[in-house]
Amino acid sequence: MNKIWTIGSVLTWTQKFFQQKGIETPRLDAEILLAHVLGKERIYLYAHYEEPLNGEELAQYRAFIQKRADAYAVAHITGVKAFFGSDFLVSPEVLIPRPETELLVEYVIHACKQRESLRILDIGTGSGAILLSLLAHLPQAVGWGVDISRAALQIAEKNSIVQGLETRAVWRESDLCQQVQGERFSVIVSNPPYLTAADMAQLQPEIRREPETALFGGQDGLDIYRRLAVETVPLLEPGGLCAVEIGRGQEEAVQRLFTADGDYTLQDCVWDYGRILRHLVFKKERKNED
Repeated sequence: MNKIWTIGSVLTWTQKFFQQKGIETPRLDAEILLAHVLGKERIYLYAHYEEPLNGEELAQYRAFIQKRADAYAVAHITGVKAFFGSDFLVSPEVLIPRPETELLVEYVIHACKQRESLRILDIGTGSGAILLSLLAHLPQAVGWGVDISRAALQIAEKNSIVQGLETRAVWRESDLCQQVQGERFSVIVSNPPYLTAADMAQLQPEIRREPETALFGGQDGLDIYRRLAVETVPLLEPGGLCAVEIGRGQEEAVQRLFTADGDYTLQDCVWDYGRILRHLVFKKERKNED
């Protein structure tokens, strides 16, 4: 590039380029990537529109642009994803936290903020974003995060250190609940894999780069819910809450799975920003108290 590229001109060019590539949020993606290259907040870009970029900055930004055009998610390029007001380290070994999952965190915080003490279990914790966000806003809580992926747990542990929550979080490699048998929790949360075989066949290229174990829920998308509905019961204290994220149209099937044996009753439903029923909250019946 022979011309002088300023923050404003390079953003304009990148936005148009991303539009041509069919990227859904071209301007936002361009800004997040450039802000990361510069080590600044996005607001800095608007206050320094005429600031020129040096050669090193341009080279790194070009590399980021090419990766985004090659269907890498922005979070996988930067290695960071904002979630519930904090930045979390991410990698191809973990599911990128989604905005709709913040609603699950918000619900649990509101439901539990008056409790004197809490023990929280996050099943399929991935980056640890759900559990660590809850711990950050519920100072009376301690938490366990379990995941079948050792690589994911390494990311979660790093995030706990960055967030200053390492003394309140325990990480265990576990196939769902197997390695926490004998423990008892006040709240269980999970954003399990719930995509069907048909969903997997239609995934966007950038989502295909995320771990399949965090996406694919079996032929009908319900395999993990079948296990959660049974395996979480002995781990939850009487009257405790089990909150799960679900896919579009899965609410009736998941509700049936959790309430079939009378261990759980449906406590609440949470809709996402598109008015899709996204989270179900179940309460453990007190009849199971030892």
